[in-house]
Amino acid sequence: MNSTLLWLMSFLKGEDVTIERSLTEWFSLIALCRQLGLLAVLADKVDSSNVCPMVWKRISTHLTSAKLQVINQQKSVKWHIEKLVANNPDEIQFLALKGTAYLFAGKSIAVGRTMSDVDILVSKSSLDNAEFWLFLNGYASINNDDYDDFYYRQWMHELPPFVNTTGGLTVDLHHNLLPITSKRFIEPQLLFDEASEIEPNFFMPCDADLIIHSAVHLLQDSVFNRTLRDLNDLYHLIEALVQRNKNTAKLIERAKTLRLEKDLAKVFTLLQCVFQRKLSTIESDFVTQCLGESLVWRLEKYCYITMLQQPILVEWTVKHHLSSWILFVKSHLIKMPLSLLIKHSFVKTIKNIKSVWESDEIQK
Repeated sequence: MNSTLLWLMSFLKGEDVTIERSLTEWFSLIALCRQLGLLAVLADKVDSSNVCPMVWKRISTHLTSAKLQVINQQKSVKWHIEKLVANNPDEIQFLALKGTAYLFAGKSIAVGRTMSDVDILVSKSSLDNAEFWLFLNGYASINNDDYDDFYYRQWMHELPPFVNTTGGLTVDLHHNLLPITSKRFIEPQLLFDEASEIEPNFFMPCDADLIIHSAVHLLQDSVFNRTLRDLNDLYHLIEALVQRNKNTAKLIERAKTLRLEKDLAKVFTLLQCVFQRKLSTIESDFVTQCLGESLVWRLEKYCYITMLQQPILVEWTVKHHLSSWILFVKSHLIKMPLSLLIKHSFVKTIKNIKSVWESDEIQK
């Protein structure tokens, strides 16, 4: 772990941080935070009164603009969600996920957290009505490709993204946490059963489900420039849960109920390696029970830790590119069987080649 990342980790964990650093060190930290989607989080944690005035003059624009951008994003998300709640003629019940849930639940991790889109979940049976509900509220699907549309609707856990034609906000409409083709496909009603209704037909997952979904998202994601941000979310969510409940026993039981215990066990391990969070006896036994001495997990863990501790992109080495590729393939194998993945990859490759060829023909 390089010095810039160590410095960032101190900020994320709320430790006493040495602020008196050179301008070069500050710019390295800002560049890394921008890459990881943590710049506004850093901005919230930096006290300008402790920074050298000459240094603050050079870095304040980056930090202030990042903070204002997130504040505007979150205001926009709140406004759009309130409109969806108010204009819901079919009384479709929907559940907030990830950043949207953190925001409306008033979680501390919502402060400074970027929100480029909104994730909501509805039951599969109300999916058609939910799509029409979004259209009524000014959203349009941005996907015009017949194959991609079929891919989302037939195999995935969400529809193609919807974009508000006025405000530009993107909504991802989920009907499950995991793709239909995944072996770990779960019954979404289990989430609604434990959720709280905070506005008419607008539900918030219980804290355990917030943690488990964040874990699932981190481990099945195929893009790794936000992985540390997601692990930071999990660190603070779990620590808050432990403060309330004294331990994670109920969280572990909930993960078993949803058949997602391996995801939680892997996150416990990653938190131990990256955030130096000590595992309790219950957690340690749980990790051993779920993961054992799996060689596949050892490779997977190495790749995750490599990407969680990544430097800025220009400093990536072969191990970062290789780890990224391995996790990219692994994330797709989680979502679909190998035969379907090969077919999907072949179709997408042909489409991309055709797109490049048509672009070259137009330029000629």
